[in-house]
Amino acid sequence: MIVINEETTTRDEWQLPLRSTVSKGAIMKNANKILAATCGVVMVVGLGACGSSSSSSTELEFMTGMATGSKQLKALTSVVDAFEKENPDVKVTLVPGTNSYESDLKVRLAAKNAPDLWNTHGWSRDRYSNFLEPLQDREWASRMNNTLDTAIRKEDKSFYALPLDAAITGIVYNKTVLDKAGVDATAIKTWDDFAAACDKVTATGATCLAASGKENWTAGDVVDYLASGMYTDNELKKLQDGTFDADKYAEVVTPVYEWARSKYFNVDYTSATADDVAKLIASDDCAFGFQPNSLAQSVENYNPDAKLGFMPYPSAVGDPYLLSAEDYAIGVAKSSKNKDTALKLLDFLAQPENMKKLSDTTSNAPVFDDVEMNIGQLSDSYDYWVTEQETVTVPVFDRVYLPNGMWSTLTTTTDGLITGQSSPKDAAKQMKTSFDSLYGQDS
Repeated sequence: MIVINEETTTRDEWQLPLRSTVSKGAIMKNANKILAATCGVVMVVGLGACGSSSSSSTELEFMTGMATGSKQLKALTSVVDAFEKENPDVKVTLVPGTNSYESDLKVRLAAKNAPDLWNTHGWSRDRYSNFLEPLQDREWASRMNNTLDTAIRKEDKSFYALPLDAAITGIVYNKTVLDKAGVDATAIKTWDDFAAACDKVTATGATCLAASGKENWTAGDVVDYLASGMYTDNELKKLQDGTFDADKYAEVVTPVYEWARSKYFNVDYTSATADDVAKLIASDDCAFGFQPNSLAQSVENYNPDAKLGFMPYPSAVGDPYLLSAEDYAIGVAKSSKNKDTALKLLDFLAQPENMKKLSDTTSNAPVFDDVEMNIGQLSDSYDYWVTEQETVTVPVFDRVYLPNGMWSTLTTTTDGLITGQSSPKDAAKQMKTSFDSLYGQDS
């Protein structure tokens, strides 16, 4: 197994493998794999020419969307190594994620030069399904639970990627901070309840909600995660049909603007990094983080004794909800010349022992009930809200209701709301301009 070694930092979230920074470098062990990697979209080593291998082996290109050095890529490498050992006539090139992962993949698809397998990073159904092999008839499909149905399945129950984990998440909280403030997370049912909890937390001298201005995807997450619960079903349908109501969006983001004016956010928001957010929560100085479950993993890296949990997001139009999304999910190109072999690899990944290795690295539950869950102390929250309370789950807002390309506008406008550089109406106006420009251009 060869993995091109790039020094990469990634956003550890559902859009996460897409926004990393890369410095060039490579570890080369096999000439054929050098050619396969360098002839692909990620050009890390300049070679004079690319040619086909004289070997009779089958070669698969696998765009992972995972950062070099990450726990996820290390686990995937281990599993693929085992697959190659069982199938010595197959060679797999794992291509790490880069900061241009999404655009690179889009170019490859437009050029009808898709990799054999790729990480669909949350878009297997709504962006890539026309390019992917349907998977509902695979042997392992019947073993999947329904936790991601709203995120990955079409109305006819078809789906197009194997989720390596089930990203079911809510608002991550520090129980020590809430206990000190006299706040019970299970009692927070509305955004008014949340604001009241924040008032109690800030009265103790702690921060209520942390985000990073330097890595403003964390700001984007705040709106992305609360937005679905601010729209009625009819209003969401209008968004899907291409109508963006600026007045409604201004209403949606007004709480975020007001939270910032009430000083609920960390005072170092502008200069803080995503690591600083994790450190603040780890030091028992912040109550809440609107991020995926991977935030808990980051917090525990700084303070293994931090007491953490997650709670549902309040809704302005219904009951509190959790978010469901494919985090790391792998699809097979419909056009792959080695489709049968690629599907064989996917079947191998779906084996229980391999799924456990992969899901254990994400702080998320597996999608198979026959795979033991290992999400640390978040398991108590999962058992309560998912298993016992059967809390409704909804897909991530931007993945279903915003056109491709709007993530940047979402993050920058939310950043402006927090810093006070823009009002809810300003943010809504920018979002409408972007929406109207991009709607209908999705691949």
